[in-house]
Parts: sequence; C-alpha cells; structure tokens
Amino acid sequence: MAKRLITLIFLFSFLFIGLTGKAFYEQIIMGPSHVKRSLSIRTIDFPGEEFIRGDILDRNGISLTDTAIRPTLVVYPRLIENPQEIATKIKDIKIKDIEPYYRNNVKIYPSPFFIHINENNINYLSIVKEINSPGLTILPIKTRYGPNALAEHIIGYIGYPPNGSQQKGLKGIEGIFDEELRGSTPEKIITPILDARNNVLSGLGYRSINLAKDLSRSDIYLTIDSRIQKISEDVFDSQGIIQGGVVVLDIETGNILAAVSRPSFDQNNPNKNMLGYNNQLERVIDYRVYPGSIYKVITAAAALEAGIVTPETKFYCEGFSEDFHVTCPRPHGELTFTDAMARSCNVTFVKVGLELGREKLEEYMIEKFGFTPVKNKALDSKSARANGIIGQEIFATSPLEIANMMATIARGGYHQKIVNPWQTRLVQAIGSRENVDLITEVPQFELIYNQETAQSLQNMLTATNQWGSGSRAWIEGYGSAGKTGTPQSSVPHEYYAWYAGYAPIDSPKYAIAVLVEEKAYLSKSNLQGGAIAGPIFKEIMESILKNFY
Repeated sequence: MAKRLITLIFLFSFLFIGLTGKAFYEQIIMGPSHVKRSLSIRTIDFPGEEFIRGDILDRNGISLTDTAIRPTLVVYPRLIENPQEIATKIKDIKIKDIEPYYRNNVKIYPSPFFIHINENNINYLSIVKEINSPGLTILPIKTRYGPNALAEHIIGYIGYPPNGSQQKGLKGIEGIFDEELRGSTPEKIITPILDARNNVLSGLGYRSINLAKDLSRSDIYLTIDSRIQKISEDVFDSQGIIQGGVVVLDIETGNILAAVSRPSFDQNNPNKNMLGYNNQLERVIDYRVYPGSIYKVITAAAALEAGIVTPETKFYCEGFSEDFHVTCPRPHGELTFTDAMARSCNVTFVKVGLELGREKLEEYMIEKFGFTPVKNKALDSKSARANGIIGQEIFATSPLEIANMMATIARGGYHQKIVNPWQTRLVQAIGSRENVDLITEVPQFELIYNQETAQSLQNMLTATNQWGSGSRAWIEGYGSAGKTGTPQSSVPHEYYAWYAGYAPIDSPKYAIAVLVEEKAYLSKSNLQGGAIAGPIFKEIMESILKNFY
C-alpha cells in the first residue's frame, strides 16, 4: 500500500513539475515571441471603410459621392508569398488595372489596402477563390466614390500630395475641408482569423467589429440639390458636351444648386486622362473665358440707368462699323434698343457703349457687377472699349459670375457679390456626429440700378427669348428671359457657345448659365450660343420647373 502511495505521489509530482516547466517555457521563455506574433496579427486588422472621413452630402442629406458598402478586393501584402505571380494571374483574368495598381502600391502600403472591382464582372468571386491566397479576399467595405457619384469637380478626390506619404483631400471640397472631414478612428474594423501559418481559418474567416462613432470627423452639407445636379449632368451628357460647364443658382439666396464640369474624371483613378483633356479642371467657379454678347446686358443696364437710351430708342445697323472693325452677321437695318438686344446687334451696342464712355462702363462692369479685367487689359482706348462691350478680350468670366449677373437682373437689380464662393455659395452646414452647425450668414444684396431700369432690362431679355436669338430657350407655360453669347476663342474661327437666363418670368426662381466649348460631332467653328447652349438651358430649366417648382 505504501509503495503504491509513493508511486502515485511520484507521478503527480512529475506531472506537476512538467506542467510548471511547460508554463514557464511558454510564458517566460516564449512569451516575447507570442506577444510579437499577437501584435503582428493585430496589425492586420483594417478599417471597414476605405477612408476614415466624414461624408459630403447634398442639402437634403443625400450622399453626393455615392458612398456605400460594396464588395471590394482587399489585398494583404504581408500575407502574399508571391506578389508577382498573383498580379500576373489577376491581369490574365482581366480585372482592370489591378496589376499596375498592385505593383505601385504594394511597397507603399505594408498594411492592407483596397482595390475597386467592376461589379458587373460576375467572375470576380470565383477568381479570388481560384487564386486561393490568404492575401486576397472580397469583403463588404464602405467605399468613398461609387458609380453614381455626382459633381466630382466640386467634390474633388483623395490622394497623395507631391512628396507626401499620407493620403488627404485634394482639390474641391475634399481639399478645402480636409481637416474637418478627416477622422481619427474607424467606426468598424475587420480582421482575419489566422492559424500559425497565416492561413485564414476555415469556418471562421473574417470578423467584423463595430466600434464607437468617430466624433472627430464632420460631415459637410452642400447647397447642391442632388436631384437638380443629376438633371443637369444627364442633360449635358445627352447633348454630347465634351467640354464645358453648367451652373444653377437659387435666385433668392444665390446658392449653387448644381454645378457641372466636363469632361468628367474617375475619382477612384483621378490621374487617368481621357483623350488628352484636363479632366480634373473645374469649369464653373474658377474657370474663365470671354463671355461674348452676354456682356451686352451690362452696357444696356448702364445706358438705361444713365438715360441715354430707352427700350424704344431707334438705331440703324449697316452690318459693320468701319471705325472699330465691329460687324454683325448681317445688316439689321432700323431697329429699337430692345430689337438690338434681342437680335444681339454688335454695331448698336458699340455705339451706345462708346457714348457712355470709359468711366461709366467701368463703374458698371467692375464696380457694380463685380467683373475683373484680364491681367494687363483695360478699357483704355476706344477699340478696347468696343471689344469689352461685346465681351471680347477685356473681360473673362466664369459661368458662376454670369449666372450671378442674371440672378441680379431677375431680382430687379439687387446684386450679391461673389466672395469666397467655395464656402459662401456651396456650404450649407458642417455637422459633427453629435450636432450640425448651420451656416446662418444672411445673404447681402445691394441695389445697383433703379426699378425702371430693372423692368426695362427684364422686358428686353424676355423679348430675346420670345422672338430673338434666345428663342430656343423659351419655355412654354413658364416663360424665360436671357441672353446668348458666341465669343471667339483664342483659335481663329473657333467659338464658344454661351447662354444664361432665368425663369419663370412672373416669379423668378432659378438662374442658369451654360458654357459649351466642345460638342461631339460638331466643329468648334459652328458653335453658337442660341443654337447650342440655349436648348441645354431650356431642357434643364424645364425639367427643374416641372419637378420642383
């Protein structure tokens, strides 16, 4: 009995010593290694969103970037044993642009990164399964820019600045409000469950963990109405506009409801160029070209206010002016000042503008309406004033400035200056995840001419659309008022097509400016404001009025 007891004590002592030794080995000897491995696995955790940023929303809280959770290819560089082989296989099965993207980014991103996949490719799930690498998987990720994103030139994009190692907002709202948008922590993380050989464990796969809301990031609410933006983009594209811009203003507030620039670009691949154009160029707020005959509106306002003409004052157009090489497409003969506006008579307006003189022209063009001469240009000679009056050489303007001018006329002469438009005309509110701070600044308006001038000017622009050069912009049931422009570009015998106006006539709600620099299947020598830009104005405005007025 005693012998058996001694044997049992010996066995239990041996087991205890063995277990204690094993624990000592694992915790003390191998402990640092386990910690290191644990830390290594934790660094594979990645955010369940492409960018840790607040959203950019329209005035009604709808995403303008088409942010959504989508199937996304997740690449784990640390878990890929043969990057070249995988990149080659992916290229062979024609998932667009993955090989160059992978090669360019695998060194930059030691942590997991995402690749957008064409969701129409029904084979991508089987492709990843076939490759069977722990470093590649398809997961639901909150992506920043989707296929239905709007106003990409206003939104901007996210990327690496020159010589920068950290991505940030570049251009547009993404760039201007980068600090406000940028967050500090993800709101969801995803982690693979791995075995000791870095293989994803069968049946466990990936774990998704929701975290607390990131209060450091803010959402930006723009004044843009996504519905009006979509209408404007669809019309512009259906008309085959290759290069140009459109802006829609709320006349009451002066806020931008839509802003379209073409050509467009891919925010997920912004440096990819299309046909040699500058795709990223924003063509509504900061872009300027000569306005052409739209500028006659300012001369008309100054002349009516000065009392040197009335809408019924008569003139005679022979079709040219020998003194200043100003011509009309054809002689207009005898016509009133209203006729001259409706028919866009260069000869008549140069006569009137020269009679006004430099001081009065500068007062209205620069001081009252807020336009700025091109660098090293001035109304310092009669020939310069003649060109300035008809919108050539002296003043270059943006679609926003032209739409703002039309909004002034629609308000009866109450002008709103354009100051820092990326913030004052585009941003409605900045909202944290706890509250929204509305931009409460009240628009400031200044009356720049009397009510008699205002009524005369409105009537003249209405006549332009009823039976003049803007007849293709007339809207049945609502009416419209506006002006055409066909300035010559810097290339001889090539033109731009402008149209700007407002509607409805009785109670103006919207002002729109349209600039067309290039249209598919049409020579630039055949661009005309009334024929090309006018119908675009009509289609956009008519759709807006029927749906929202």
